[in-house]
Amino acid sequence: MLSVWMRAHLSQIAFSVTAMLLVLGGPYINGLVKNVTKPLHWLVRYALFVLLSTVGYGLITNLGLQSLRALLARLDSVQLIAAVFGAHLVLAWFLKRERKI
Repeated sequence: MLSVWMRAHLSQIAFSVTAMLLVLGGPYINGLVKNVTKPLHWLVRYALFVLLSTVGYGLITNLGLQSLRALLARLDSVQLIAAVFGAHLVLAWFLKRERKI
């Protein structure tokens, strides 16, 4: 019964996992871009950050969501339940450890 409900909401589940991953990885991506663009003019750095935020994170979210949804769709019922709960618990633990929640 639970896996049937999960299969009906795979897009939302994949989105939640992708969002949690971006919350964890976002500061590291932003830091890398900041270090790489440090010698550039502030206006160029600002434009690159806006581009990263709109195109980069949007692309990562879209591709991550599609890939994760396809992966979850291939799992059988028990594996799906375990993967969804396991992913959310592990990511929540990492977010708590990084003081994001």
